[in-house]
Amino acid sequence: MFANERKETAKTVDVPQFGFGRILLMFAWPAVWYTLLIYVFRRLFIPDGSTTPTWYLLLAIAFGSGAELAAGLILLKRGGYRISLDALRNRIRFNWPKGRKAWTWAVGVLILGMSLSMAMSPLNARLASVPGFTPPEWWSAASNPTIEINGAADVFPDIRLEGNYLFVVLYFAIGLVFNIFGEEIYYRGYLLPRMRGVFGRWDWIANGVLFTLKHVYQRWMYPGILVGSLCFAFAAGPLGSLPLAMIYHWIGNFLFQMVFLTLAALGMG
Repeated sequence: MFANERKETAKTVDVPQFGFGRILLMFAWPAVWYTLLIYVFRRLFIPDGSTTPTWYLLLAIAFGSGAELAAGLILLKRGGYRISLDALRNRIRFNWPKGRKAWTWAVGVLILGMSLSMAMSPLNARLASVPGFTPPEWWSAASNPTIEINGAADVFPDIRLEGNYLFVVLYFAIGLVFNIFGEEIYYRGYLLPRMRGVFGRWDWIANGVLFTLKHVYQRWMYPGILVGSLCFAFAAGPLGSLPLAMIYHWIGNFLFQMVFLTLAALGMG
């Protein structure tokens, strides 16, 4: 599809390829870990009938995606690569799209992805009403389509937001370092180049679908997650750009939250 994809593939033909069973395992263990954090460990800290406190939400992100980040870096290190940008640049596709055609696709995919993600909101809400897909009553409003959100205070009801710039910075840092870097380095940087042996040129689609299914712990969000997952995988796969996938991911997960959170800190929301 793209010239840089063909060059990238030539550079990574020596990357060991995983079998189907191992690929499934690599997606399954984070799903189990996150499920334990959210549904089992939370019972030790969240009384029945209470909404998940913000501090526990942030810890779940840090420990959940933090494990994925650590696993990705450890596995890359065990593969014989120094953990430095120069050493990993080609191995994890840490490059920007090259050429006007690639950038046109990048902008087009971003616009299409954001449009489809917003269009999926009614489907998320409808799925959340289906038995087996209904979010628990204690689930955070940030990813609960059954709760109407009118501002940042609805997402963080236990945090005083006005003037709380430290919380804004903390939320931005945890989201960027753990959720965005963690998931993208592990799933797109490490795993995606090792899936071509099984899925061929459609490895990015398989990556996006499996990444969606991995979110079984918030399965009522599957329609929206699938759109985002395919965009992230397309950026890192055919477009050959992990940084672009990270930007897509951050926009999808945090852009609007950060806007409303910043406005609330300024006393404007």
